[in-house]
Amino acid sequence: MSEEINAVQITASLVDKHELKYTPAGIAVFEGTFHYSGDVYEAGGMRHLEFDFSAVSFADTAVGLEKTALGSKVHMKGFLSPRTMRSSRLTVHVTEYKIN
Repeated sequence: MSEEINAVQITASLVDKHELKYTPAGIAVFEGTFHYSGDVYEAGGMRHLEFDFSAVSFADTAVGLEKTALGSKVHMKGFLSPRTMRSSRLTVHVTEYKIN
């Protein structure tokens, strides 16, 4: 049986963030938008990518990201998940981060 892997590691700039929310259990929730711009190697050559993506985080990670200034470069680790159970749109769930 093979182990399924769902892992994301990316450095991007924080371009938008919502006010910190809390779950009914009192857990902090961060929602924001990040912008990636960089070059990747694919099919024998370099390719420039530029895109925005949404991210969410919980608890202490959420509190820290909410304090991060817009425009800051953030190196984050986490995983992908649909935005809602019925959605095909993916969101990065940030479990670790570091401000660059």
